[in-house]
Amino acid sequence: MFKEADFKIEEFIKDCMNRFGNIVLRCAFSIVGNRADAEDVFSDVFFILWKKNKVFDNQEHLKAWLIRVAINRAKNVKKAAFNRHRVQLHEGIAAKEQDVFIKLALEELPPKDRALVYLHYYEGHSFKDISRMLNVKESSIRSRAMRARERLRDMLEE
Repeated sequence: MFKEADFKIEEFIKDCMNRFGNIVLRCAFSIVGNRADAEDVFSDVFFILWKKNKVFDNQEHLKAWLIRVAINRAKNVKKAAFNRHRVQLHEGIAAKEQDVFIKLALEELPPKDRALVYLHYYEGHSFKDISRMLNVKESSIRSRAMRARERLRDMLEE
């Protein structure tokens, strides 16, 4: 027999997936570089949320926690032995040449810098918000962003 609490947690998870699923998926994709692995990370993140049955202070705390878990799971997937020896096929080969070069350059960034670039430039989060999400000093986030921009510029100039 199902308990009433089981239905509440399922509704909570469904609501979280509807609200934050896109950002979790895009954040994971920015690190792992392919849709299949990003979808696996997505599933893992919401399974962890269901399993932990954690209480959050507010929606921002929940969102930050989901992003942090997504980044950590994506890093784990990326450094798995299977993925280190796999050749990536780029999705959207027919995309503009410039977009392909930018995507290739982003893939060369370390995962933590790639996530930072994604959260700031694609999702529009401030450095202050990112520092809270990642539990890293804002000055460190700004420094990493500056170094990531310099690396990207150097790679794109080549």
